[in-house]
Amino acid sequence: MNTDRKMTQDALGRQLAQALDDAALPSATLERLARARAAAVQAAAGQRQAQEVSVPVLAGGPQGMGSTPERGRWGWLGLAALLVAGLLLINHSQWMQQVLGVAEVDSALLKDQLPPTAYGDPGFNEYLDEQTEADPNTTPPAEEETDK
Repeated sequence: MNTDRKMTQDALGRQLAQALDDAALPSATLERLARARAAAVQAAAGQRQAQEVSVPVLAGGPQGMGSTPERGRWGWLGLAALLVAGLLLINHSQWMQQVLGVAEVDSALLKDQLPPTAYGDPGFNEYLDEQTEADPNTTPPAEEETDK
């Protein structure tokens, strides 16, 4: 659509130029039109030159790597590598949080008055029930976890 618009603008400009060339205009008007045309051509050349300079800057990548498509390819590979590294870092962070959580539970068990083998004993639940009957304000740890 952009090329169609450019072609339409070019065609309109050519028609306008042809109409001005065919018309009998005073010399002062022709001089002003010539100066305006020269300024427009110069501005268009400056704009085209600025676009050519800005293209390599937008492509990214280190200078002197070669053509623009090569720079674009390296840019995409760099972004993909950065994405993979970020995902690996997130995975490692979550794994470390799990390890620290398990270590915290282990240290709480080791600090407890009961030996660790008591938790696997079949009579442990009966022991907790007896402790609850003796002190009704405390609830067994197993029941606290199921209530949440």
